[in-house]
Amino acid sequence: MSYQQSVQRTIDYIEAHLDEEIDLASLAEASYLSVAQLYRVFCALTGHPVKDYIRKRRMSVAANRLRNSKCTIEELAWESRFESYHSFSKAFKKIVGLTPAAYRQADIYFSFEPIKLHEQVTYLEDREQIERFPDVKVIRFAPEKAYAFLHVSEREVGMENAAFQVVIELMGAHMSKVAAKMRIFGHNVDLPETDGKLRYGYKILVICEEGSIEHEAFTEESFIGGLYAVRKIAARSPKIVQDGWNRLLAEWLPKSTFDIGTHPYIEEFIAYNRKVTRMNLYLPVQRKLRNEPIEVVNRPLVETFFFRGYGAEAQEDAERRLIDWYERQLDGKRLRKGNYYMSYDYGAGDSEETWWENGFLTAQEDMLWTGLERKHMGAGLYACCVSKSYGLMTGVLDTMHRWIAVSAKYRFDDDRQWYAEYHVLADRDIERDTLVKVYIPILLKEEAAEDGKRSFEKDKSGRL
Repeated sequence: MSYQQSVQRTIDYIEAHLDEEIDLASLAEASYLSVAQLYRVFCALTGHPVKDYIRKRRMSVAANRLRNSKCTIEELAWESRFESYHSFSKAFKKIVGLTPAAYRQADIYFSFEPIKLHEQVTYLEDREQIERFPDVKVIRFAPEKAYAFLHVSEREVGMENAAFQVVIELMGAHMSKVAAKMRIFGHNVDLPETDGKLRYGYKILVICEEGSIEHEAFTEESFIGGLYAVRKIAARSPKIVQDGWNRLLAEWLPKSTFDIGTHPYIEEFIAYNRKVTRMNLYLPVQRKLRNEPIEVVNRPLVETFFFRGYGAEAQEDAERRLIDWYERQLDGKRLRKGNYYMSYDYGAGDSEETWWENGFLTAQEDMLWTGLERKHMGAGLYACCVSKSYGLMTGVLDTMHRWIAVSAKYRFDDDRQWYAEYHVLADRDIERDTLVKVYIPILLKEEAAEDGKRSFEKDKSGRL
């Protein structure tokens, strides 16, 4: 059975049991896939995580009943498998954009119909990008003159908003004169260490009429402009801002017809009563000359030393522990062989079992690896894509998973772990020029079938 047939069986099962409790084990059984395979393949072929797909289908049914029946919202909440009106209303608004009561009176229509994989057409890339990322646009900024202010901080977290507030205070009386036509942008600036301490810089660029700002803290500077992908976000917390950047860099960019540009990342501040309420995130891009190819490679057994975090803070925990270890143990010694790697529980959600790994793939014998966990990445076939560093690499992973899912020759190997290996080029920009090799373990389909047959025979003989 192909992956496409398995996922269609899953969709059909969901449709038949939409008003019942649906658990992942039942879906995996219906699709003849493992739960881990189902997570990956379902999202790769439909564009939706399986739990999100179920939720959207239920909301589509509820929206139709809201508009065309006299059911109460409480009744619809119960039919949609929610425990309360409040949880249903919250989920409905998140997906549809309106509360159930407001939707009932509104002119808009929400519909999320069952997917039929055999009816799907492979869209041209630009069209697919527009449909999957309707909140992202590509624009071109013209060069302009700007008033610049450099904010220096000892803390990286929250320095953007702090820089904005300082600028607002400095402008003072000028604000009322230029507010209508003023736009405020900002970007990070690398600063040298001072007395062994790290300093963080954030440059604010105010674009307004020439001569509007005369404060000595500002300097005139060129705003170089260029081609940018832009996304609007609500600026409620640093995490929301970071998630916004990740959607652009890790998800949108690898699937687009663009590559990362050489001009700076930029954030635009949109304020109400001098408080930042929204931000526009501008990712520098340039036309992509070619798409990253996916190749099949045979990898040897690789020794790894790593830290692993679990739960909602898994990434932060693993990264912090590795950085602390590196600064404490190496004492100026550089890692000469091997490369940094990361891996995480792709597609499994934010449960307590979610994990994230950061560590080294290495053969260096004179290094003291005390304090790190140790294991080997399994030998065998891997799908490999050499790419730029795109944040969490989710876009690259999605593309690779889709390639494997529709392959007539290969299957996922759940007994081995995927990982991303980072290669930092000497004397190059670490953020923009680092190469990443993403490895996803695979098996030839005939090998996978033989392994399954041997496992079945062994299990059968064991029972006998």
